[in-house]
Amino acid sequence: MEYHTYTTEMSKNDHEAITILLTGSTGFIGKEAVKQLMDENSDLILLVRSKLKAQSTLQAYGITDFSRITFVQGDLSVSGLGLSTEDYKLALGADVIIHAGGTMDVTLERTLAEGIFMNGAKEIAALAEQIHRARGLRHLIHVVGFMSPYGKNATEVEGSIGEGSTGGTAHNPGDLRTASLKMLHTESAYEHMKFEADAYIRKHAERCAYPLSVVNPSTVVGAYPTGETEQTGGIGMLVQAMSKGRMPIIPGGASHWLPLISNDVVAQTIVYLSREVEPSGGTYPVLLPKEDSPNMKELIQLMATTLDVPSPRWSAPLPIIHAAMKAGGERISGIPPESISFITKRRFDVEQTKQLFLRMGQSIPNVVPLLPHVIADLDYRLTSPVVAGKALPKGWKRTRKGDLAVLVHEGQGEPWVIVHGLMSSADEMLPLGQALQRLTGNPIWLVDLAGFGRSPALGAQQDEVGFNGQVKAIVGVVNEITGSFKLVGHSIGATIVGAVLRECKRSDVQLAVLQPVWTASEDQVQRLASKLPRRMLQKQLSRMSSRRLVKQFKRADSTIIDEKAILAYADRVSTSLRSPRIAGANADLLRWIQRPDRAAVPTFDEAARTLLVWGRTDIGYMRPQGLPTSLKCAELPYGHQFPMFHPQETAMLLADWQVEQNL
Repeated sequence: MEYHTYTTEMSKNDHEAITILLTGSTGFIGKEAVKQLMDENSDLILLVRSKLKAQSTLQAYGITDFSRITFVQGDLSVSGLGLSTEDYKLALGADVIIHAGGTMDVTLERTLAEGIFMNGAKEIAALAEQIHRARGLRHLIHVVGFMSPYGKNATEVEGSIGEGSTGGTAHNPGDLRTASLKMLHTESAYEHMKFEADAYIRKHAERCAYPLSVVNPSTVVGAYPTGETEQTGGIGMLVQAMSKGRMPIIPGGASHWLPLISNDVVAQTIVYLSREVEPSGGTYPVLLPKEDSPNMKELIQLMATTLDVPSPRWSAPLPIIHAAMKAGGERISGIPPESISFITKRRFDVEQTKQLFLRMGQSIPNVVPLLPHVIADLDYRLTSPVVAGKALPKGWKRTRKGDLAVLVHEGQGEPWVIVHGLMSSADEMLPLGQALQRLTGNPIWLVDLAGFGRSPALGAQQDEVGFNGQVKAIVGVVNEITGSFKLVGHSIGATIVGAVLRECKRSDVQLAVLQPVWTASEDQVQRLASKLPRRMLQKQLSRMSSRRLVKQFKRADSTIIDEKAILAYADRVSTSLRSPRIAGANADLLRWIQRPDRAAVPTFDEAARTLLVWGRTDIGYMRPQGLPTSLKCAELPYGHQFPMFHPQETAMLLADWQVEQNL
């Protein structure tokens, strides 16, 4: 997939200093807009409910420089924006207003929705009018949902009132109420109030003659290259329903679609508009044309493949689905009826948006290649919210290498690429990565195997394809390294990296295998489970309780592991296995371990640059016999999971090996 770097037609030095007032700065779009605006020559005034919470939220998003940011504490639903006299005077100093505030909650009760959106629109418009009368407002940029019927942004195709038609596009501000009453039958109070706010600001801007640009983002997903989507509403509701087997039909079928765009693209659009010296205004639906986007049948199939679940075969009209949800189907699917209002058969006029992007020196980026990573990220967040919600330790960031999710810590020298084993993920290897980085100062890459953690599933239904697919995916990761590096694997991950070493045929790679699975499992329960049909084993794994997992771990280790640590680990594993994607990936590799034709131990040439670390109290797997004499070996007095339960000792051993190799 091609990654995108967004640029404007003006260099940073060409930008005159301006002051921008931004609402919604802690939202999914707002945070990205603030991050991009920090690269511009702008002073930012951020309207927030809590200064401390806002600063903490922005810091967690990677924003560390607050020298040009001023927080003003207020509330969109309160008169005068809830600002003090002093803060309101600061707001009156804005040259540009970006209004992107509002709660993302399609089930919002009408009174609350009216207070946030309608009152917010009136107060922002009043502020804009005061600025414009005093010295001329350069630009008001309003961010509002793509389904809004106002402005020249939508046309109907084969539509009817019952199937999502607005009965035509509303171009006349005087006919706004009529258009509003013709909105989707599934429209929520949340959507209705947003659209009424759109209408109000349009009329106000026309009356007061200040420049207005309306940015209409479609359903928003995470930024390139990871697709991290913390806003779990919208497409996240579909992901959760599919993962839990609660999506028996395709909403709307092939004639419908769910327009999608990434939040960095939306933010770039907003930032570019804020820099225009003489804005002409306009309406900018930020989305791909319908013909360049997957229809609902294709999107659901993509979700099914990424989540490793069966795809529904049949579709149903949206009114029937909506009625079924209202009749109690919401309790079964977990999806509120209001959520399907984002699924449409409408086409949107993006010509004005295309022209804007041409001025920016690019075309509207294609979000489709990013979707498997978005779906996997949402699945992980929804399955393991506690783990997924934890902030990363200082110095670590999530990124993507090849087609896999990777945790990276920068450093000097050769990178260490570390691949986890069964019942694990990159997050579980963080203690080892931290210890190794402190000892060596080298860059560390912690990789999520395909289908594990935040990486999309391979989509393979055969275990042989699954193992070989994992090898190919890791080759794609290490191919991004131009110089020498060290490749480390634990358990089945050690077997995979051994195959990677053979596959990439590079002489500048050194290999460390930690408790490699080179023999079949000695555990009778695991042997029997591995013989089950794939779907059955996947289902059994998804039902594994923490207690059963603790028993399994103890059966394979003759040492005493800290009870609190092993139970916490078992809880995390049990929770993650509720994802069919993660359970399926584990099932594929469990079945492969019992194969008689699994990968062999290193050859003599490979052994000369390989370190084997064996935990001698592992009774789940046996240390193979007849290893090449050139293989460097070390032992630790622990069991199979020693890299996770004893990260410091493991890191020290690896660091010593690096020093020895350098000498």
